[in-house]
Amino acid sequence: MKLIAAQESHFEKVLASYLSDGIKLSPFEEEMKKRIKTAFSLLLNFRGREQAVKALVEQFDISQATAYRDVSNALKIYGDVTKASKEGMRYIIFEYNQTILQLALKEKNLTEAGKAMDRMIKLADLDKEENLVNLEKLAAMDITITIGKKAEKAIVEQNNRGVVDLNDFSAEDVDFIEINEGEDED
Repeated sequence: MKLIAAQESHFEKVLASYLSDGIKLSPFEEEMKKRIKTAFSLLLNFRGREQAVKALVEQFDISQATAYRDVSNALKIYGDVTKASKEGMRYIIFEYNQTILQLALKEKNLTEAGKAMDRMIKLADLDKEENLVNLEKLAAMDITITIGKKAEKAIVEQNNRGVVDLNDFSAEDVDFIEINEGEDED
């Protein structure tokens, strides 16, 4: 059983089109997808976000705000290039050190072999203590929750009575469409 609660945004449909070939995009969404691909391509070519935004504005004749959204959406879909690049460089340098280690061992140069192993240990973060529990996450923190006026009024009323029972709120039914597996949608 599936429930349909709200219509998907344009970005959600574009994102879904990357995950499934069966997603039909409107001409607007196709254009959006093209801009997002271009934004990511610009970021891959070592352009900063500002440069990518400027290029998108010029190439697609869009507003600066739209260009910033496209760059942000590209990072949501493809990931942050700088982080991926750092991990990629770490892997490449690790592989270079693997080759240096093999050559040093072949030549029986234990000093260079040891240096290569030390670098590999640092690159793989094997020299750092693993803390299984992140104590910072367990520290007390303030959590802000935004609620509607109706809920706020109900909480204030219950608080004035001395007890706040969050399970004692009347729920509001909403319209939905029930879709059973195997049935054709109209």
